[in-house]
Amino acid sequence: MRDFWATHHWPAGERRAHWHLLFDDQPAMHSYARAHAELLSRHPELSPVPVEWLHSTLLSIGSLTPAQAAAVAAAGQSALRGFDPFDIEIGPTQAIHNGVTLAIYPEDRISALFWGLRRATEGVVGPEAMPAAPDDSFWPHMSLAYSGAQWDHDELSRALTKLRPPRARMTVKRVFLVDQQQTWRDRYTWTVLAEVPLGQGHQGAEQHVGARAEGSQP
Repeated sequence: MRDFWATHHWPAGERRAHWHLLFDDQPAMHSYARAHAELLSRHPELSPVPVEWLHSTLLSIGSLTPAQAAAVAAAGQSALRGFDPFDIEIGPTQAIHNGVTLAIYPEDRISALFWGLRRATEGVVGPEAMPAAPDDSFWPHMSLAYSGAQWDHDELSRALTKLRPPRARMTVKRVFLVDQQQTWRDRYTWTVLAEVPLGQGHQGAEQHVGARAEGSQP
């Protein structure tokens, strides 16, 4: 396993907007993550993600002005007006090249969500301001831990294969535009800028800057 942080180092104080799925009100997701906590704690090379900061990144955007953030939220709401809520399932967990992740299914629905948000966001900030689009389909996943070193994770992979808690399920009803920052070699935290419901017709994005304080602890 390689050092995640070595290739994901943000300049000090930089903030970047993202579209996320969040799991604040999903105890099944928290239970699934906590089922791995003891195993992950055996490996000091890892930085586990606290349950209150669990997230699935749909789209990384970059720095936005308040006016741009409001316009991106409105564009996202318009794009998702006809996108109905859908069920997802998470698991199993695996060790990959730079951390510990779990898969999210069905991939096609989340991939469609990604492309809808990407097109809407590009319409506001321009494609040149965005990270490069993936060459193939979007890979939906959630990180349980980031690697902070280059090390042999074979033992961890074998243990994860044996540890198979029941997969957690939830209904995706909304997405979140967040203002994210990096706590170096530890975690990502954010402030929610807007909450956008799926398939809500005339309803607009709920703006609630500061609704979640950054850096809170369990």
